[in-house]
Amino acid sequence: MSFLEQNPERYFPKTGYSQQEVLGKLDELKTEMVPVDGGRFGMYSLKGNEEIQNIIEQAALKFFSFNALFTFMNKPAGQIEDDLVEMIREVFHGSDDMRANFTTGGSESIYCAMKAMRDWARQEMPHIEEPEIIMPYSAHSAFSRGGKYFGIKIVRTPVAEDNRVDIEATKAAINENTIGLVGSAPCWPYGVYDRIEELSDIATEKGLWLHVDACVGGYLAPFVKKAGYDLPYWDFTVPGVRSISADMHKYGYAPKPMSTVLYRGGDEQFHHYTVVDDWPCGPYFTQSLGGSRTFASTAGAWAVMNFLGEEGYVKNAKRIMTIKQMLIDGLAECEDLNTWKTDLSLLIIDSPTLDITKVVGGMGQRGWSLLGNAEPASIHLAIDPITDEQVEAMIRDFKEVVEEIKAGNDQAEGSLAYSGGQGTGYAPKWVKQVIEMLPAKLGK
Repeated sequence: MSFLEQNPERYFPKTGYSQQEVLGKLDELKTEMVPVDGGRFGMYSLKGNEEIQNIIEQAALKFFSFNALFTFMNKPAGQIEDDLVEMIREVFHGSDDMRANFTTGGSESIYCAMKAMRDWARQEMPHIEEPEIIMPYSAHSAFSRGGKYFGIKIVRTPVAEDNRVDIEATKAAINENTIGLVGSAPCWPYGVYDRIEELSDIATEKGLWLHVDACVGGYLAPFVKKAGYDLPYWDFTVPGVRSISADMHKYGYAPKPMSTVLYRGGDEQFHHYTVVDDWPCGPYFTQSLGGSRTFASTAGAWAVMNFLGEEGYVKNAKRIMTIKQMLIDGLAECEDLNTWKTDLSLLIIDSPTLDITKVVGGMGQRGWSLLGNAEPASIHLAIDPITDEQVEAMIRDFKEVVEEIKAGNDQAEGSLAYSGGQGTGYAPKWVKQVIEMLPAKLGK
C-alpha cells in the first residue's frame, strides 16, 4: 500500500510522516524494483564489487548537496574537475589544447556538440540558413531530438550491409547546407564502429565538423585496446574528429548522471558555450545546457578513476570481453538464437525461427529485464563484468525459454521498446500520456 492509498483524499500530506516511515517506505519500494543497474540486467555496473561500489557511493555522498554550478567559487571542487579533465585527455589521446565539459548524460553531450557545431557553422558558413547534419540510420535518437531543439535538419543515410556507415551514401547526401557528419564508436543499435577514419577524410576535404558519438564505448574501448583487442581508430588520433560524446556513467562506472563532451581544442569548445550578459548580474555561462547540477556524480567519477587506475579499467575490460565470448559460445549451442558480430561490449541476439518478443517475455519472467531493437527485432545486451555463475544462469535461462516456446507453452510477449517496456509492467503517468498521443503526433 502506497502513502497515497493510506490517505487517498490528498496527494500532499497535511502532516508529514516520520523519518522512519518515509525511509522505510523507500526501502520497501526499492526492494520491489527491477534491477536495471547491474544484477540480472547488465548495464554498466560494478555492483558485484562491494569495495568499488562503496567508494563510489561514499564519494558521491560527500558532495551530494554541493551545486556544481559554483565550482568556480570553490578551489577544491574546481581541482577535482581539472583532475578529471587531465585523466580524460590521456584516455582519448587529446592534445594539450583538448577541452572537456561535464553533462548529465549522452543525450545532453550530443546536444552540446550539436549546438557547438551549429554555432561554428554560423561563423564559418554564414550563407547557410538551413543547416543539415548527415549521419547513418544507426546514430542515436538524441541527434533527431537535438535537431528539433536547435533547428538543424537531420539527414539519416542507410547503413551498409555490415551495419556500419555507408560512405558512398554519405558522400551522396552532402549538399550546400551540410555543416557536419556523425559517426558512432560503436553505434548503440548494432554494436559496431562506423568508419570514422573515412568520415574524417570526407570532413577534412569538405571543411565539415565531424562528431563521434562514443557514449556507450568511450570509457571502455581504450582499455579493451590496451588489453590486446583490435579496434579501429576513432578518437582524437583521427585528425578530422572535432568533438566526442562519451558517458562516464556507463563503462567509466561513475554514478549517474555523468557524461562528457570533448572538443579537439579551444576553438571548438568556444561554440559550446552560450554567454549572456543582458541581466543585472553580468556575464553568465554554465558547464552544459543546464544551470544547477549535482557535484556528487563528478566526485564519484573522480573517485572511481583514481581508485581503479588504468590497470583496474583494463582488468574490467578483459573480463567484459571474456563474458561476451562466453555468451556467444553458450548461445551457439541453441540453433534458434543467433548472435551478431559486434565490436565491443554490446551483444545483439535475434532468432531465425521464433518470435523474439516471446523470448524477451520468458526471460522477463525469470528476472532478466532486457532491452532490444524494434527494427530488426532483436535483444540488446550491454555486458558487465559479472560472475561466471550469472553468465551460466543467463545462458541456461535462454535455452529453457526457447524450449518452452518450441513446446507451445505460453510465454508473455515482452516489449523491445524503451518506454513502457519490461519491468513490472507499470508505466508512470507521463509515459502513458505520451504513448496515448503518439499516433496523432507521428501521423499514424
